[in-house]
Amino acid sequence: MTTIRVQQGSQPTLADVRVGVMIAGLRQGVPTARLLLRSDDESVRVDVVEGDSVDLLGRGRLTVERVHPRTMRDERDEVTLTFDPEPAGLRTEVVRHA
Repeated sequence: MTTIRVQQGSQPTLADVRVGVMIAGLRQGVPTARLLLRSDDESVRVDVVEGDSVDLLGRGRLTVERVHPRTMRDERDEVTLTFDPEPAGLRTEVVRHA
């Protein structure tokens, strides 16, 4: 299991999948991260509520542990992500695009 804390706009790679942190913050009052999961042959955009998990393109489970709002105007919001290589089912709506 791997846990990382990353800023909005970053693109860490986990199990050969690039995880783009597009948006992090409150969405309708709920801490949420919009992630773009990209491998060489697949691209999936997901909105993940803090505490929920999504399938990382068949390579394991990715959990948004925490959404950290910025504390200063010139900072970026951050998210804490945990990757578990065990397979998992989807618990969050997935929007697929070519």
